[in-house]
Amino acid sequence: MAQEDYIPRYEYERLESEYRRLRRKYEETEAYKEDLERLVSKSRSPPLDCGFVVEQLPEGALVNLNGALKALPYGPLSDDELEQLQAGKFVFIGRIPDKSNPSGFSIGITSVFDRMVDLEVGEIDELRKDEDEGGWIAEISTGRGRGKIYKRLKEDERGSIREGMKVGLLPGTLDIKRTYRTREYSRYEVTKSPGVSFKDIGGLRGVKQELVKSIILPMLNPEDYAKFGENSRRILMYGPPGCGKTMCAKALASALPNCEFVKVGAGELFSMWLGESERNVRMVFKATNEKLAEGEIDYGVIFFDEIDALAQERGMFAGSSGAPERVTGQLLDILDGFYALHPHLTVIGATNRLHLIDSAFRSRFDKIIEVPKPDREAATSILPIYAERVPIDQYLIKDKGSEEAARAYLVKELSSYLYADVYVETEIGRIKREDTITGRFIAQIFGYARDKALEERTMLMMKKGAIGDAALQQMWEREGLSTILDVGERAKELLKRYKHTDEIGVDLRHLKEGFDKFVQRRAEEMLASGFEEVREEETGMHF
Repeated sequence: MAQEDYIPRYEYERLESEYRRLRRKYEETEAYKEDLERLVSKSRSPPLDCGFVVEQLPEGALVNLNGALKALPYGPLSDDELEQLQAGKFVFIGRIPDKSNPSGFSIGITSVFDRMVDLEVGEIDELRKDEDEGGWIAEISTGRGRGKIYKRLKEDERGSIREGMKVGLLPGTLDIKRTYRTREYSRYEVTKSPGVSFKDIGGLRGVKQELVKSIILPMLNPEDYAKFGENSRRILMYGPPGCGKTMCAKALASALPNCEFVKVGAGELFSMWLGESERNVRMVFKATNEKLAEGEIDYGVIFFDEIDALAQERGMFAGSSGAPERVTGQLLDILDGFYALHPHLTVIGATNRLHLIDSAFRSRFDKIIEVPKPDREAATSILPIYAERVPIDQYLIKDKGSEEAARAYLVKELSSYLYADVYVETEIGRIKREDTITGRFIAQIFGYARDKALEERTMLMMKKGAIGDAALQQMWEREGLSTILDVGERAKELLKRYKHTDEIGVDLRHLKEGFDKFVQRRAEEMLASGFEEVREEETGMHF
């Protein structure tokens, strides 16, 4: 039996102490391992919540969390995620290691989501100066049942917004994050220099003189007119439909340099919402006035077509919602204080029924101008304008010696035909032929004659095979369009008279045919609208 090794007592005590030390280290490592596994497990757990950033802070961000604002630190975010952070960005909220306690957790931003919060849309109703504390306050309506919001503006916000502008508000804080250029007037006809000249309007010499004297002369001599009297910038024109009221207003806007023409109808202003119709009226004037004040345009013409539908006699519609009377009242207020607006702003109203307009509203206009139906003399100046715009038949040109003589012949003969002393008989009455003539009716007659001439040109081209588009030719044959238009017989007649398609043009027969086609309907429309029919003379003979 081998003798056991002798271990001194002091060595035994040292080994025992080392064993206990290693045992403690092992237990501490196991405990640390359990803590680490618990930390990893919690760090991999789903986020606790989701919110959006309201404002970035040096070490974190102010987050809107379920309607409450909380300042939360950043977790282990990457550089790309930090660059993506901005106001309105959604972030996930979860557990992050606590810097003050390595073994503990705190709540913070764990990751950035690729979505932005939807902004609330508001509208700036009014901007006002805060006399007590300085700065500006915006009165904003959001239409969400909370009434109006009075928000103090920052310096950068004041320069970027104005009344009537749409703004995007951050939920919770209602900070203005975006501004939208209002498209409130996109439904109106807003044009610069409409392209209608006074030279394009035949007749109406008195109307054109009144417009020039009222608007253009004060622009040429502003000092004297400002010193000795206000110019007439509120004008009401009345007369039968189709006689040139709109064209005169457009011609005025075209004559003024850098002028914006805004054409407004009743259907574009009225709204089903309470107060919206009056607001639309205010915004029409405010938008043009602001453009003038900012120098975006030099002159502005606001034209209200069929203004009798906007400013009806108050008290006529007792059972209505009251919107017509409120709009009339709003127009009265604006026109009453009209000269407080920009001096280069002009308002023109047009109506076919002057008697339906509210009497107080009529008195707000500086001038009321009648736009009559054209008589024979006026028609003689209107007809050449439209005669210049149509192709003339080449045989007529040869017969009269020149194109100018051919056009003069058409004008003379058509004028005699239109103003012949005859009656148009309809089922509901009769009317003199000359009473049916308006500028719009003359344009319709020439439009019909032009279309007929171009129709005949195209038929002859198809007969001669001059249309080179194979797909169109196939469609023509496939659909049997020759039979529908009776091209065969009509083309034969055309070939007897014309060798080339460009020889076909407007002739007197086209113009007379156009008048005869539409005069019956025109007469019925006039009689149905209240035009007094011509009574048959009493002869004393009864059958």
